[in-house]
Amino acid sequence: MGKALGRIWRIIAWLAPMHQLRVAAHRKCGVEIGKGVFIGANVMIDSEHPEYVEIRDYVAIGPGAMIMAHGGASKLHQRMGLFSQPPQKIVIEKGAWIAAGAIILPGVTVGKGAIVAAGAVVSRDVPPMTMVVGNPARVVQKLETADIDD
Repeated sequence: MGKALGRIWRIIAWLAPMHQLRVAAHRKCGVEIGKGVFIGANVMIDSEHPEYVEIRDYVAIGPGAMIMAHGGASKLHQRMGLFSQPPQKIVIEKGAWIAAGAIILPGVTVGKGAIVAAGAVVSRDVPPMTMVVGNPARVVQKLETADIDD
């Protein structure tokens, strides 16, 4: 997809009044999104490398969350060799909940049924059926529930 068309779809995703339109627009940008996914208002999904983001079935992403598959160093830092990080895949497993304002950084897998609390900054994998909070995010609770059907 061309840059201009990609920007248009990202603007639509950002401004869409209904979550179904936001999901459809992010899919058009190249994000792999499963069924039954909710994406809240003002969610930012990596605009440079959306193909590195995979959101599985029944995930909920709260308003203002950010999912970044690459680091964004300035051109000066890149030219000086001070920062060089290629994009890395992000996977949000089935049934996970990313709360409002959370930030998911490159290379992270959020496990099945996990909860990322509001405002958490996730730089490492989140185990399935756990809740993480804070900056940097840390596990605070193991979630006990009946089995989740695959």
